[in-house]
Amino acid sequence: MNESQLHTFLTVVQHRSYSKAAEDLKVTQPTVTSRIKALEDILQCQLFKRIGHEIFLTEEANLFIEYAKNILIYINHSKEIPNMVKDPIIKVGFSPGYSHSFIVELLKTIKSLGDIDVQVIEGYDSVSLNERALSGEVDLIFTRNVLANNPDITSEYLFDNNLVVVLPKNHPLCQKQSLLVKDLSGETIISYRRNSTLWNLIDKQLIGAQNITRMDVDNNEMLLNAVANDIGIGIIPKLGIDKRYDAEVEVREIDEIYSIPNEVYVQFRNNSRIESLAKKIIYSIINHKYTEV
Repeated sequence: MNESQLHTFLTVVQHRSYSKAAEDLKVTQPTVTSRIKALEDILQCQLFKRIGHEIFLTEEANLFIEYAKNILIYINHSKEIPNMVKDPIIKVGFSPGYSHSFIVELLKTIKSLGDIDVQVIEGYDSVSLNERALSGEVDLIFTRNVLANNPDITSEYLFDNNLVVVLPKNHPLCQKQSLLVKDLSGETIISYRRNSTLWNLIDKQLIGAQNITRMDVDNNEMLLNAVANDIGIGIIPKLGIDKRYDAEVEVREIDEIYSIPNEVYVQFRNNSRIESLAKKIIYSIINHKYTEV
């Protein structure tokens, strides 16, 4: 019993005609007759009987219809097994701090490239992502720490992703166009991944703010939600500010924090398959940076 036999059986059931089934399936009528005969031999029963010029279903055929449909469904599902177990063609890693809209732009680009399996990974921080790239676990990464002088990895500087202060829309500090560290005194400062290398640098600059309360959340989205709901003030890379929050938050700069180095490097494994895909993805990221943010 095979797929073509089952399709042919159901097509004959639909048209109640061998000739119309042959026309629908784009095969000859003898082919239809042969497939039905083979199926009847397997099932050891007659499926159709002819009375005059008309074809009628036997009792066995009526019972077999649902079985045939279900078998075809299982066959179609089984064809997905290779896709379920194969590795993605390219694995792309991001360090924390990129907005929802930024990631969506990446996914749109990947989709436009065609039939490509991709896994998008958010690493704990740039250091861990670099280690995963070196081990071959990730093919292309966007991080703030460059892997220098490694023959297996191509590293390219893209742009700076400076740190900014995110305020609730009605916060009194919104009245100032630029802020000082001391302006944050008495505020609740929201961070995420505070034990990362980047936040260690931020904390050194926050020494000038007195009596601040700390709140550390799990991810960028949670930080923006907390700020939008007037829970506190966030410090975040500029590319982490999702445009969905434009009506709910204000962005300000503090020189000491804005000047903390936070370059974005793209790094990918040196092989022709990855390089061609990487170049297209990099172009989309740069385009998003200068047109959307």
